Amino acid sequence: MRERKGFISWKDAGPRKVMDGIEVAPDRVKVYFNLNLDCLSVIDAETGLLYCHAHRVELHNAKFRVQEAGRQRVLREKRKNVHAYIVGKCHDIGEVSKERYHLVRGKVEKYEICQCEGTMWCEKCVPESGDEFRHGYYNPYKTKTFVDDINKTPLLESERVVIRDKTAIGPHFNIFYIPKPKPKRVPWNKGKRYTFKEMGFNRRKNQRKFA
Repeated sequence: MRERKGFISWKDAGPRKVMDGIEVAPDRVKVYFNLNLDCLSVIDAETGLLYCHAHRVELHNAKFRVQEAGRQRVLREKRKNVHAYIVGKCHDIGEVSKERYHLVRGKVEKYEICQCEGTMWCEKCVPESGDEFRHGYYNPYKTKTFVDDINKTPLLESERVVIRDKTAIGPHFNIFYIPKPKPKRVPWNKGKRYTFKEMGFNRRKNQRKFA
């Protein structure tokens, strides 16, 4: 696929941070949909500078952000502007590579994690197609925040989020996230044991005794 003019791929991204003599991607990044290039823009959250463009980005410990002033501007002018993004720890940029390498009898051999071909895909090469992921979206004209595609509940944070543009191979959604686990309900009397006598309960009359 030929990229539009101005598209900066991950390979051409920079300047990159150097740790122990090795160039690395930013620790935390902001990701939003680039309206001009029809792709994703990846911003270094520390410096606020553009790092690269991509078609797929995976974030961990992510938070969903919407700037209300920008949303109100969209409602007034009926024109899109960048005011919503997802910020988190940068885990992966680009499609998941099917090629892997392992050591066999002292030799490095290449293998593929799946046998999908063409437009086919599975949970191994497209992890966000798994059942643990749910879909989200944002529409400034209908919602004030990012919301779940089914129950419309607001999305605030997630331990793992995958953002894709329309050109990426896979399910026809743009935002995939793993819901935050619900806290377990703890009984009010957990760890405590009471006898009927201590509680002042009278079995015969089926009522509490009050002094």
